[in-house]
Amino acid sequence: MLPTPSLESIGDIRLFPATPEWHESVMIAIDESQPGVRHALPWFEWDLTMPPQILEYLEEVEQMGKGGLSHHWVVKEGEHFVGLIALDHTPHLVVGHWNLGYWIRSSCQGRRLASYSIDAVLGWIGRSGGGPTAVEMRVDPTNEAGVATAISTSRRWRGHRFERGDVEVEVDGQFILHHCWLIPRLPLEESS
Repeated sequence: MLPTPSLESIGDIRLFPATPEWHESVMIAIDESQPGVRHALPWFEWDLTMPPQILEYLEEVEQMGKGGLSHHWVVKEGEHFVGLIALDHTPHLVVGHWNLGYWIRSSCQGRRLASYSIDAVLGWIGRSGGGPTAVEMRVDPTNEAGVATAISTSRRWRGHRFERGDVEVEVDGQFILHHCWLIPRLPLEESS
């Protein structure tokens, strides 16, 4: 698999490989986005100090991205950090090859930035994934914006709600059922 590249989306939205250089921007956005960000970062241990965990995350995903093992991007609109998006292999995968996760900071939500970023990522993995690939998205059903994004992504990319893929995810010490959507085959075959 290829290393994580920079990607262009629509307008002035750009995706850059997540690296430690983004540490301060990520920290500011997480602080701004409390408490909703807790569902976007289920791996985070909220009772521990935040800066070292975020730095460790960025160092780890930078190395995994260089090896093509997972792909994490920071999302920028112009010069502003607006969120994170990632493709990972996780133990929760049911039929997909990748799990797609996304988070847009509170002050930037409601402008389709997640959708535009998702389209850039799915287009890239469809072109460079080494053959047909499937992508799963899991969302807490109480996260209305996340659910709306998953539904609209499924419509654009010929996916569907995949109930067999629903799993409980530990978030802040509690197990919460997450609904799954599946994009079953990338790249999309052209319609005749």
